[in-house]
Amino acid sequence: MYIIWAIIGFIFLYADFKKSGIYKLSLACAFLFTSITAYKIPQNYTIQISALLCFCAIFYFLIKTIFIKEFQDVKKLKNAENILQKTATVTKDIGKTLSIDGIGQIKINNELWSAKAVNDKEIKAGRKVKIVSRENMVLNVEVIK
Repeated sequence: MYIIWAIIGFIFLYADFKKSGIYKLSLACAFLFTSITAYKIPQNYTIQISALLCFCAIFYFLIKTIFIKEFQDVKKLKNAENILQKTATVTKDIGKTLSIDGIGQIKINNELWSAKAVNDKEIKAGRKVKIVSRENMVLNVEVIK
């Protein structure tokens, strides 16, 4: 019976490769893990079906959590392009003497971003800065005079 569970799992995995989705990937993982359960407990179908239901729930919530995190990161990166040349407020001091790597923190649109000064000057918290450019998830800023 474990071979049948594994085949169904691989079918869902193949379907997920064609068009990715939380449900297909969750089902693929659940069926594959159920095939392991069926291999260890071959004659008890009640345990196998119970394992399938448990694995479905576990993998659904695990994968959903991962997808949500990834979606938020992608959304934040898209927003990073829209905030160039805008004004922000420094919430954590920026500058090499103020922090080890010179990276501080700014707040724009109620979001906190890591930031560093374009000219490596110190910028104290509370100052207004203009966002000049972006390096991955770190924004380069300069003080507004």
